[in-house]
Amino acid sequence: MKKLLAVVMLLALSFSFFGNSIAQEGSTSAKTEAAKPNYLFVINFDNGTYADGKLTLNGNGQSNVIYFSDKPQVESGHMGIKKFVSIWGAGEQNFNSIPPNSTLSIIKDEVENNSVFILSNPEVKGTAIMFDAELVKGKPATNFKAGGLFLDTKVQNNSSSGSE
Repeated sequence: MKKLLAVVMLLALSFSFFGNSIAQEGSTSAKTEAAKPNYLFVINFDNGTYADGKLTLNGNGQSNVIYFSDKPQVESGHMGIKKFVSIWGAGEQNFNSIPPNSTLSIIKDEVENNSVFILSNPEVKGTAIMFDAELVKGKPATNFKAGGLFLDTKVQNNSSSGSE
């Protein structure tokens, strides 16, 4: 009985060691994907407009973008809107090749108004940032006060089926 137990434990340890080694040798692209964090960006603004497919957010002279990443690689920080626009097209999978989903979140008189857009072609003028904005969901006001624009860099798997 002791020999059988010893053999079973030896097999379990061997499988554990070799199985772990094989799993660690996974494809290079899987390693690269796992190494790249997904970022969320938030642009706060004082006021803005939405008309004719253009979204304009006006800052207060200190316009910046807050960013943070998903676990396990937790990163966070701030960058100016000019820097944000300069990295828009950087890298293999960037906002030019995969336009981000975004949510424009406005609260007026305790009433929340969220609108979902697909953004492209950012441009900075002074403390304002403008985007071409394709409305996906919601009814944004033409003129609005302070709020936040949330941008998601995650790429969705289009082959999965599910409801909105």
